[in-house]
Amino acid sequence: MIDIWRGANLDDDFAMLDYLGFKNFEDLFSDIPAKIRKGNLRMDPHHSEYDLIRQAGFLASKNNYEDFSNFLGCGVYDRIIPSSVDSILSRSEFLTAYTPYQAEISQGMLQSLFEYQSIISDLFGMDVTNSSMYDGPTSLGEAVRMAIRVNERRVILLPENIYRNKMKIIENYTSGLNVVLQTYKLDDRTGMIDLNDIASKINQDVSAVVVENPNSYGIIDENVLKVKELLNGALLIAYVDPVSLGAVRPPGSYGADIAVAEGQQLGIHQNFGGPYLGIFTFRKELARKAPGRIIGQTTDVNGRTGYVMTLQTREQHIRRAKATSNICTNQALMAVAAVSYLTIIGPDGLRKVALASAENSIKLKKSLSSLGNVNADIFTGTSFSDVPVRIDIEVEKLQEKLKHDKIFGGIDASSLFAFPRKTDEHIYFFSVTEKTTDDDIKRLSDSLGGIR
Repeated sequence: MIDIWRGANLDDDFAMLDYLGFKNFEDLFSDIPAKIRKGNLRMDPHHSEYDLIRQAGFLASKNNYEDFSNFLGCGVYDRIIPSSVDSILSRSEFLTAYTPYQAEISQGMLQSLFEYQSIISDLFGMDVTNSSMYDGPTSLGEAVRMAIRVNERRVILLPENIYRNKMKIIENYTSGLNVVLQTYKLDDRTGMIDLNDIASKINQDVSAVVVENPNSYGIIDENVLKVKELLNGALLIAYVDPVSLGAVRPPGSYGADIAVAEGQQLGIHQNFGGPYLGIFTFRKELARKAPGRIIGQTTDVNGRTGYVMTLQTREQHIRRAKATSNICTNQALMAVAAVSYLTIIGPDGLRKVALASAENSIKLKKSLSSLGNVNADIFTGTSFSDVPVRIDIEVEKLQEKLKHDKIFGGIDASSLFAFPRKTDEHIYFFSVTEKTTDDDIKRLSDSLGGIR
């Protein structure tokens, strides 16, 4: 610690900065824009704590975007969350609960996680769900490692339009394992999997093929139904949108061995970037190779129903050489949010949410297609929430225009994909949910139509 209070010699303490690779204290705040960092806050340095908090609250109140139309998505979405979900999460039994090592005092949390596992397994059409992982991309990274443990092969096939953040995590998770990451093509016309390209790359070295549905173009990919028959012993890993499963066939129905997802849409607010929920499901035959923990139902000595941690295969609990998890905690509170959300809206409610999202994507494409300067029909496949749009404008000018018109959205495709192509230039994603109104769509259409 830099002990300024005790009058330590600051010259000596600069050794800590040297160790961290910083030249001065100012470098510690380099992520804050210089014009803000060096600006004059116009505040008396002798303000009391109360005055400081009040002034900060006044400044924060100027960040008012409630009347903006939100078209941000591509993995994290602004969906309707019943107030009862937040009410349940705020209960101290959940909000302050720690890892339920002691089953005798943790029955409530253990049962909640058991119910989460049961509902997610049913939704995904899979045998087993763990509880849980950090987020969707880390779940995908763990799925890749699990596939390698299962068949000891070393080649992973990934879609060519995989997001950069997913790719980076897979690279980190497989570092040192002598794994080869290859990509397969998607059809330029439909935006769906090129089955012939996958078939041409399948051999005895392929450990797993990763498919996405909806994929990173936002397309509901019908070709995922045919991938399993091409694999010749390789595992099928499906990365899905959990809300889409209200209307789209679940991964278990088309032979997925492992299915993962980002669970943020299930009752978790966007929260400026987290926390999220990593959903991880798999076939029961693979349970001993799975990461994370599994909650099981049992009976006590008096025959009463009870809940316990059945599997917890991390290095804290077993010999390191046999550990299967790189994650030393889980998102228990977020799992409670997901099970609360799914229980409250029910199967019919989830189907309505999914269909409303798909219908709004149709409305958005139809509205934008009427504009002469916008191409909203890049692919013939059906969009779910994320709609790719080609607009001949640089991203900075587009963002400035949208902000002026009180719109969030227009995510640049080249910033999303791990392997952006020349054809991805000037493609921007606008995402819809069940919250998107006709007025929101008109506002966006009017804004884009005004671009010259």
